[in-house]
Amino acid sequence: MAAPPILKFRPLCSTSEVHAAHVLESACYPSDEAASLENMLYRFKHAPHLFLGAFAEDTLIGYIMSTQVAGPLVTHGSMSTHDPQGTTVCIHSVCVDPKWQRKGVASLLLQKYTETNREHSRSTGNIKRLAMLSRASLVPLYTRNGYTCLGPSAVSHGSEEWYDCILDI
Repeated sequence: MAAPPILKFRPLCSTSEVHAAHVLESACYPSDEAASLENMLYRFKHAPHLFLGAFAEDTLIGYIMSTQVAGPLVTHGSMSTHDPQGTTVCIHSVCVDPKWQRKGVASLLLQKYTETNREHSRSTGNIKRLAMLSRASLVPLYTRNGYTCLGPSAVSHGSEEWYDCILDI
């Protein structure tokens, strides 16, 4: 049996990597929830530092993408805008290739992402919180990784009910 590949975590570096992320986004989210390629490219153009990828042998297998906002929670508006002075990082996708799910990749991504944003906050002082919307079935993943679930979100996106989850840094 071959040894599992070593995972590498780094920011996405190019629009071609955003295209690869969009393929994963489309595979992991229903069409009424998945971000459009246009929206992902907007986020990458305005907040490239808020994209983190997980790579196995140079293949993107998972990513987190976000924008910043001034408010404390994810809103519909935060999904299509970026405020570089905002104190909340709104995580829009935690996405892992279905072949890699349930192998700890999402937790590793979340840990690296939190660490990166804590370091950024220490140097700039402007990031105070990470916020996201979660499906009920994924709330335990996020709470195991330090997030607090605040309960049902006011945001309606797609057909499922969403829950606000936060991590103050």
